Amino acid sequence: MNRVTEPGAAADLTGDFIAAFGPQANAPLAPPAGFVRFIDAPGMVAYSRGGVAHGAAAGGTAWLGMADLVGSRFEDGTAAYANTPPQANWRGRFVQVLWRPGEDRAVALTDHFSTLSLYAFQHGDTLFLASDLRLLAALDACTREIDPVAVYHYLNFGCFPAPTTVVRGIHRVEPGTRLLWERGKLAFERYFIPEYPEDVAGADDALAAALRERIVASVHDYRPNEADAWGCFLSGGTDSSSIVTILSRQSGGRVRAFSIGFDEEGYDELGYAGIAAAACGAESITARVGRAQAIALVERVVAAYDQPFGNASAVPTLACADLAAEHGGTRTMVAGDGGDEIFGGNQRYAKDHVMETYYRLPRPVKAVGELVRRAAGGSRSHFVNRVENFFTRAALPNPDRFYTDDSFASDHYGELLESAFRAQVPHDSSLAWMRAVYALGGAAAPLHRIMRLDLLDAIAQNDLVKVHGACKARGISARFPYLDPDLVRYTGRLPARYKVRGTHKRYLFKRAMAGILPEAVIKKKKQGFGLPTAVWLRHDAAFQAMVREVLFDGRAHARGWFSVPFIEKLLAEHSDGSWDYSSEIWRLLVLELWLRKHLDGR
Repeated sequence: MNRVTEPGAAADLTGDFIAAFGPQANAPLAPPAGFVRFIDAPGMVAYSRGGVAHGAAAGGTAWLGMADLVGSRFEDGTAAYANTPPQANWRGRFVQVLWRPGEDRAVALTDHFSTLSLYAFQHGDTLFLASDLRLLAALDACTREIDPVAVYHYLNFGCFPAPTTVVRGIHRVEPGTRLLWERGKLAFERYFIPEYPEDVAGADDALAAALRERIVASVHDYRPNEADAWGCFLSGGTDSSSIVTILSRQSGGRVRAFSIGFDEEGYDELGYAGIAAAACGAESITARVGRAQAIALVERVVAAYDQPFGNASAVPTLACADLAAEHGGTRTMVAGDGGDEIFGGNQRYAKDHVMETYYRLPRPVKAVGELVRRAAGGSRSHFVNRVENFFTRAALPNPDRFYTDDSFASDHYGELLESAFRAQVPHDSSLAWMRAVYALGGAAAPLHRIMRLDLLDAIAQNDLVKVHGACKARGISARFPYLDPDLVRYTGRLPARYKVRGTHKRYLFKRAMAGILPEAVIKKKKQGFGLPTAVWLRHDAAFQAMVREVLFDGRAHARGWFSVPFIEKLLAEHSDGSWDYSSEIWRLLVLELWLRKHLDGR
């Protein structure tokens, strides 16, 4: 049992649980296959599999959950039952459910960025909580009705943003949120939102040194015990490379760095990963994923995630988890997720900085830009289209401007979606969700507002779901030192100009990493951890055939959601190079395969 997690102790975060609360809690809940009943109390029953802990504290408060904490004890969280969640100061990953036997009340919390999912489903006077959506969808009380608005979000974002899920009536608890169920009523409240007071000042060199100290301390705190089999994701980018380097320079055993590459040009960063590993003396363990292996991995991606997950980089992430599991039975992986979003490394930030400057110009000046945009309209020139796109987007306020990177279904609302589907989904549904998240928190600089949006959206809803799902499928836990709440709070105190300065991203971070990272890694162009589906969809007949077989199957057509001629158009325009629709086609593919495997016929 994971009753206590001390600094450095690896915790098993690959378990699952389902619990029911209410007067009839025992009646509707049967044990899922492979689960055992581990709690049976008045008004509450729970089943679990794997590393789920439970306990009780003075005062009668009982708890269950999973945690991998830095410097805290899981039992110390029971005060959250009394509306004072000490979890706001916890560091690490956790999901915790609390109750008092005999009371018609329960409290549950996720960590600051929902690195572990928690789902809630209420049926009558019974509340069901689970770590995996499929456990709730399997309940007799659940109708398993698809939520079309959530599907629309998925088509735009590539994931299902909390609190929505693919199944209507099942809620995913949002990041840094406390759930309260009392006398049959369900409520949610945020206890953590990133803030940006920008109250730290000083010379650049002094601030870089202070940031370096904070980064090194955070990475050190999240280092697993040497007695455990562990390693690091190493993509070759600055975030993962800095973590591997810092850990390698600390005392202890040689750090194992796991990297995945591809044969396709432009998708392989094994060269940079090798440079980073060699410079710090890490053990570099690598593999390449080919098209045939990727097709085989598609089915495993569909099986690994409890909701359709449309980010194609789940395939190399799962391949990297495979590589780690096959080398010494790795139990924990350290990942660099969150670095872009706290240090200012996303390419979109630099672009948005330019667009925000244009947006704030006087109207007469922007009128000239509007004339240029109109003159460029309809051109088939790639350069002219980019000019038109710039002026169109720069004329929008945020988050509407930021949303244009994630607006596929919105942009093709009338062409993609059948009329019956459109009747259930307002055109601006996804934009409204993004606007609501953008409005969270206190006042902040324009850059910081979109960085906060990314932390609560791209990180919490997408990247962390990807890494956790891939690792969990191989019985591996993950740690995220750059999402340490203390580090996130500190970077929020640094003025925006230390994140993006002009078109230069990660301004202070790169200064802080001088002497830690090789110059080639610091200066490299950001690439990301993608899958070469764009290439395969154009040039690989077997991959094309697999996609067509799924998307044009009678089962897909019978759903009545998407226009078949429009999907044909997407494939044709992608194949002839008119546009890159690989991400959108991948989302449609995964959605259909997931529904067939997990919901159809149940």
